[in-house]
Amino acid sequence: MKHLVAAVLLAALVAVPVATAKPAAAPTLKPGQLTVGLNPPAVGFQIGTLRGNDVINPSGFEIDLAKDIAAKLGISAANIKWINIPFDTLFRPGSKPFDFAFEESTITAARAKAVDFTAPYFNANQGVLLKVGATVPHSLADLKKMTICAQSTTTGLDYVQHQLHASKVQIYNTTAAAFAAVQAGRCDAFVMDVPIIASQKKTKPSAYGPIAGQIETHEQYGGVLAKGSKLTPFVSKAIRALTADGTIAKLQKKWFAIDVAKIPVLK
Repeated sequence: MKHLVAAVLLAALVAVPVATAKPAAAPTLKPGQLTVGLNPPAVGFQIGTLRGNDVINPSGFEIDLAKDIAAKLGISAANIKWINIPFDTLFRPGSKPFDFAFEESTITAARAKAVDFTAPYFNANQGVLLKVGATVPHSLADLKKMTICAQSTTTGLDYVQHQLHASKVQIYNTTAAAFAAVQAGRCDAFVMDVPIIASQKKTKPSAYGPIAGQIETHEQYGGVLAKGSKLTPFVSKAIRALTADGTIAKLQKKWFAIDVAKIPVLK
């Protein structure tokens, strides 16, 4: 009997560390710190001041979401480092100087060969923002005849070149440069994600013509990580939880308040 009691006590002692063990810490680049890649400005999603490679005092939908993800990972908002990562470098294979990047990045099979994506956190179509005075296209055939602005390495550019087969396309390295081009009238229309152009139009209503319509592409945004990152399942789990509890829906309402259903679909 003494041997049996001793065995029971030993089993209980061994079980204690397992029962009280803390969840594994998220495998971030630096323990206790989260480094997030951004590329502002993207009105509604992220704005901030660039100081060298750092983004100072950022705000927007993706900023709030990153803070909520950090909380799920057990990291305080004070321990988030925000850095600028040009969008045209985001999908290059290899190691990354960030834990994950939020840059309105559409999840595609081609990109997923070089990087990891988190679970999706935003749905979007492509939209068409016109210059002041432009003739409104009522179909994709009309749009195809126009001079179109697009941003390099985006799904908007891919659509314009490989699905619309437009012949007059001007390519810019940044969203800001493309917005400036359509504002200056150097192109008739800018094809870019609906929430991005809608937010910009809302911010500067007189700088642009109308939003002519949206193109149904059924895209989803995901956070970008280095290929094979051990952090990917941690961030994806946090995003799924924030979707399930309604947090992401509340953030979308807070930062956008745009009725996308009222924008006509070009066919």
